[in-house]
Amino acid sequence: MINGSSSTIEFLRLKSYHNDASSGEVQIIGSDDLSYLGGQNVLIVEDIVDTGRTMLKLLTTLEKYKPKTVRCASLLVKRRDDGDMTGYRPEFIGFEIPDKFVIGYALDYNEYFRDLDHICILNEHGQKKFAV
Repeated sequence: MINGSSSTIEFLRLKSYHNDASSGEVQIIGSDDLSYLGGQNVLIVEDIVDTGRTMLKLLTTLEKYKPKTVRCASLLVKRRDDGDMTGYRPEFIGFEIPDKFVIGYALDYNEYFRDLDHICILNEHGQKKFAV
């Protein structure tokens, strides 16, 4: 969020996965009042865009605060061809990746593996072992 020459950083956490599947529900955890976004330029920095549903939920939530502009940068975007995409694509993309469940570098699986210093695919054995 840019206000004149100063910037403000706000951290929100969005949760939509249970094990390796989307729960269909998006929880927004963080600031309860984002009214200061009104008239501001907002840049969302996202780790990964999978189906796009989570981002669309956040964008819908932010709309009610009437920011001047909203743009999104995502480190990863999954290439999906299963018809489960919303069509949402961020304005800025670091890497497009295959439709695999990835972990590490702050991407987790049921709160595990966030602290890995690299990104890797979690295989089926790992998914079963760390399932909740």
